[in-house]
Amino acid sequence: MSEHPAVPAAPRTIHHPVDRTARALAALALVVTLAAAWLAVDARIGVHSMESSAGGRLAELGVESSQARSALGQVQASLREAQARIGELESRVADTQEQRVALEEMYRDLARSADDRVLSEVEQMLVLASQQLQLAGNVRGALAALQAADQRLAHADKLAATPLRRAIAQDMDRLKAVPQIDTVGMAVRLDGLMRQVDALPLVIAQTAPAVRVAARWRSSEDRGFTRAARDFWEEMKGLVRIRDMETPDIALVTPAQAYFLRENLKLRLLSARVALLARDEPSFRDDLREAQAWIAKYFDTRAKATGTTLAAVKQIAESPVAIGIPDINASLAAVRTARAAREKK
Repeated sequence: MSEHPAVPAAPRTIHHPVDRTARALAALALVVTLAAAWLAVDARIGVHSMESSAGGRLAELGVESSQARSALGQVQASLREAQARIGELESRVADTQEQRVALEEMYRDLARSADDRVLSEVEQMLVLASQQLQLAGNVRGALAALQAADQRLAHADKLAATPLRRAIAQDMDRLKAVPQIDTVGMAVRLDGLMRQVDALPLVIAQTAPAVRVAARWRSSEDRGFTRAARDFWEEMKGLVRIRDMETPDIALVTPAQAYFLRENLKLRLLSARVALLARDEPSFRDDLREAQAWIAKYFDTRAKATGTTLAAVKQIAESPVAIGIPDINASLAAVRTARAAREKK
C-alpha cells in the first residue's frame, strides 16, 4: 500500500487582545458618530421648527398690529364723529334756548289781553302776506292771508279796529285788481315742449330717401349675384345726393351735432322755465327767442310737429311774466299803530 502524503494542518487564528480593544473602540466611535449625527439632525429640526414658529408668531403679531391700527383709526373716527355730534347738539341746544326765550316773550305778549292777542295774530298774518308778495309774488296767498286777518278782526267785537279793517280792505282791492299769471300752467307747457324736442324732424333728415328704401325692399327678393350687384349699385348711388333746397343758407348738421343741438334746445327751454319761476322776464324772453330761432333754422318747419312746437313757444314767449305787485304796507302800518295805541293805554 502506498502511503498518502501528510496534509498540513490549518493555521490557528490567534485573537490578540489589542485587536479586540480596537474593534470595541471602533464600534463605540461608530455609535458616538451616529448619536452625534442624530443629535445634529434633531437640533436642526428643532431650530427649523423654532424658526417656523417664530415666523408664524411674527406674522400673527403683524396682523394683530394691523388690526390694532385699524381699530385705533376707527376709534379716532368715532371720536371725531362724536365730537361733531356734540358740537351739533350744543348748537341745537343754543337754538332751542333762543327759541324758548322768544316763545316765552310771545306768550307774555299774548297773555296781556284778548285784544292784544288778536292784534298780534293779525300782524303775523299780514307779515306772512307781505313775505308771500315780496319773495314769491304769490298774490293769491297774500290775498288769502288778508281775508283771514279781516275775518279775525270781524269776530273781535270789543276791539275798535275800523281803521285797520279799512286799510286791509283797500289792500285786498288792490291785490284783486292784479292780473293773474298762470305760472304753473306755463311751466307745465315748457316741460311738454322739452319732451317733444327729440321727435322734431331736422331740415336734412338722417334717414335714407324713400326711393332707396323701396329699392332695398325689392332687392331683398333677389338672390345671389343679382342682389349683391344691386346693393352695390344702390350704395354707390347713395354716396352723392342732389336735393333741391328752397333756402340756399340751410344749416347742415351731422348726427352727433344733431344730438347736441337737441340737448341745447332742451337746456334753453329749461332755462326759460327757471326764469319764469324766478319772474326774470328779460332772461325768459331771451331764452325763448333763441329757442324759436334754433327751431326755425335747424328743424323742418313744414312738419306738423315743428309748426305746433314753434307756435307754442311763440305763444308762451308773448305771455307776461313779471307784473307790478302792490305792497300791503298800509295794513302793516295800521296794525302796528293799533298795537302801539294799546300799549300806551
